[in-house]
Amino acid sequence: MYYNKEQLKKIREKGEEQLKELEKENKGGRYKSAADMEIVCQHCQHDHFEKGEALLNTRGLTFLDLDWLNGSAITLACTRCGFIHWFAKEVQRVEE
Repeated sequence: MYYNKEQLKKIREKGEEQLKELEKENKGGRYKSAADMEIVCQHCQHDHFEKGEALLNTRGLTFLDLDWLNGSAITLACTRCGFIHWFAKEVQRVEE
C-alpha cells in the first residue's frame, strides 16, 4: 500500500499525539490521601506515582477458593525509585 505526502503527514501526527499521551500516562501523577494530604514517597521524597490495586488475601477465603471475595488496597508505586505505598482508603489524583 502506498501513501501520498498528506496521508503520511496525518499518520505521523496521529502517532506523535499517541506518543505524547503514553508519555503522560507513564510519567505518573500526583495524589492526595483520603485525609486530603499530598502523598510524597517515604524513600526518595518524589511526588509522582503510578496507581494500582492489590488483592488482600485471607487464609479462610483462600482455603475455600473464594479469593475474589477478599478486599483490595490501592497501591502507588513511585516513578523514581519504585517504592510501593499501600492505602486502605481511596486516593485522589491531583490535577497538574
